[in-house]
Amino acid sequence: MSKTKTIDLTSGPILKPLAELALPIMASSLLGTAYNITDMAWIGMLGSKAVAGVGVGGMYVWLSQGLVALPRMGGQVNVAQACGRGDYEQARGYAASALRLTFLLGMLFAAVCGLILFSFLNLTLTGLSTAQGDSKTPLMANLLGLVGNMILDPILILGFGPFPRLEVVGAAVATVTSQILVLIVM
Repeated sequence: MSKTKTIDLTSGPILKPLAELALPIMASSLLGTAYNITDMAWIGMLGSKAVAGVGVGGMYVWLSQGLVALPRMGGQVNVAQACGRGDYEQARGYAASALRLTFLLGMLFAAVCGLILFSFLNLTLTGLSTAQGDSKTPLMANLLGLVGNMILDPILILGFGPFPRLEVVGAAVATVTSQILVLIVM
C-alpha cells in the first residue's frame, strides 16, 4: 500500500487528522477544475467552434467518469474499512479489484474516447490512496500534472518552436501527457 505517512482517524481527537486528510482532497478538486479552466482558456483562442467541440466531448468524459466512479468509490470505502480494521491483505484485494474494474471500464470507454483510461486510473488511485489516509501524494501528483498541462497547452495548441500548431488535438495531447505523468507519480 502507500509508503508515505498515513493519517489515523480511528483513535484520538479527530479534528486535526480529519483536516489534514480533507484539505489536500479539496485542493485536489480545485486542481481538477484548474485543468479545465486552463484547457478552455487556450482553446478559447481558437474560436467558438473549438470550444463547442470540446464541450460536447467533455460531456462524454463527465458521463463516463460518473460510471467509472463506481469501482473507485466501492474500492475506496472497502479499502478504508479494511485499513481501519488493520486487515491490509483484504485492503490490497479490494484495491486490486477496484483497479481491475476501472481498467476494464476504461478500455470500454477508450473505444470511443481514446486514452481516457489514464484519467480513470488516476481517479481510482487517488481514491485508494485517500482511503489509506494519504491525501498528500495525490495532491502532489495532480499538481505536477496541472503544471505539465499548463506548460504543454500553449505549446501544443498554438504551436511553438519545433512543435506544430495542433489546436484542439494539442489540448488533448497535453492533457493525456499530463495524466500519464500523474499516473507515474501515483
